[in-house]
Amino acid sequence: MLIAGAAYAAEPGMALIPAGTFQMGRSKLTSDDKTTMRPQVLLDDRPVHAVTMPAFLMDTHEVTQAEYAAFVAATKRPAPYHWVGGVVPAGAGKIAAYNVTWDDAKSYCESRGKRLPTEAEWERAARGGIESADYPWGDKYDAKLARHNTETGPGEVGRYAPNGFGLYDMAGNMAEWTADWFEREYYKHSPAENPKGPATGAYRIIRGGAWSDQGKRITVFFRNWVRPTQRQPNIGFRCAKDAPPAEQRIKEKIAGFQGTVSLYAKNLVTGTEYAIRADERVRTASTIKLPILVALFQAVADGKASLDEEILLTADDKVSGSGILFEFTPGRKFLARDLANLMIVVSDNTATNLLIDRLTADYVNSVMEKYGFANTRSNRKILGDGKNLKPVASGWSVFGQKDDNKKFGIGVSTPREMVRLVEMLDQGKLVSAEASKAMIEILRRQQHTDGIGRHLDGFTVASKSGGLDALRSDVGLVTRGKEKYALAVTVDGMPKTDYSPDNIGNILISELTGLLLEKIR
Repeated sequence: MLIAGAAYAAEPGMALIPAGTFQMGRSKLTSDDKTTMRPQVLLDDRPVHAVTMPAFLMDTHEVTQAEYAAFVAATKRPAPYHWVGGVVPAGAGKIAAYNVTWDDAKSYCESRGKRLPTEAEWERAARGGIESADYPWGDKYDAKLARHNTETGPGEVGRYAPNGFGLYDMAGNMAEWTADWFEREYYKHSPAENPKGPATGAYRIIRGGAWSDQGKRITVFFRNWVRPTQRQPNIGFRCAKDAPPAEQRIKEKIAGFQGTVSLYAKNLVTGTEYAIRADERVRTASTIKLPILVALFQAVADGKASLDEEILLTADDKVSGSGILFEFTPGRKFLARDLANLMIVVSDNTATNLLIDRLTADYVNSVMEKYGFANTRSNRKILGDGKNLKPVASGWSVFGQKDDNKKFGIGVSTPREMVRLVEMLDQGKLVSAEASKAMIEILRRQQHTDGIGRHLDGFTVASKSGGLDALRSDVGLVTRGKEKYALAVTVDGMPKTDYSPDNIGNILISELTGLLLEKIR
């Protein structure tokens, strides 16, 4: 399930439901599943099946009586029968609209440039990004979280907390019309991509349960069906709409951000790519540790180093910032393989400097040159963080000592080259197939996942991130089943220093990740 990108600023009153794959249907077995009786009540919500959906927009609230009244006045459509004289009852304007037929609901949505949601869209939206749960809020029934099991009728919309996508009343209050015809065994042969329901039928699907329903009927998977001409006091609706193209949302998100964004993403199966300033040189921050990792494995392959050799830690070697070696007592020795793991998994600055000392930055750059990376270079060792910097930079490469290159700090690259580096690792073309696989496994264990891996549930992520006061960057390999993507995003020039996980650069990279995967899928 992919939920990155959910914070896109949709049109007022609507929320973006991001593209992604979810498990549709009831995941838990009950005693009813073994019955052979007909009709098999509650058996039409199985089998559970993976459904992949494009992004779409959904009303955050059920349509209210006041909103529906404006539609009736404009179109002269018959008012719900409970309105005396065709007028909304006093004080009922914020209560969800009801006693409307399927065609009434469809016409209202179309008058707003929208449509009714499909059944699959409704369930995707209702789940709020929570996989395999029974309710919009999670797996545990709580009578206090939805209006249901009452005889007092519907209530005002939005009185209960929203789900993870910002949608209210996806359980209870009103059962809601969807666009689909009902077929009991539709799940057994429904398409895996954006299903639209059967072509014809006698009943339309309603979802979400109502004020009059018990707890088992307000689940995200419960299916109910009624004739489309029926007007009932427990059936209402909300509208949906196709989302703008992913590229438009990417550009809008970047346009509203304070900072410069450079990125490149590639579908490694189809070759589809997307780029913004992909060939402009950027500061790498700690993403330069990935080329250093490649150089270490190359040195081992060339017989110039061993992963099992011991490297001494001295007091002068220790630098502040990311990692744990700063806390170790000087005089201890560490295996090169352990330093490599620390450099990537916890982004250890001291481990990085020890490896640069062992290999030299010039050797790192020669390895990058060997594999055709003309713009990816290690400049020098790390000074530490802003509160405890080493007074003098050291470990310079010849490249890094040039005045024009010093502005990049510890390293420089381009988003395109970083993605190509990841792609070559995936292809087994860096050092050897065995070494490439080993490096990917290290990247999969990286613990700083506040960017690319922030909300990428359902995917396997192998990545390396980096951060400076005004910069956040991330490069990674993202896989799921037969899907395979590589992407690199750098955000620089942010006005505020923030080293919390919720740095706006981290959040932007996370949101862009979802949109980029949607764009190049």
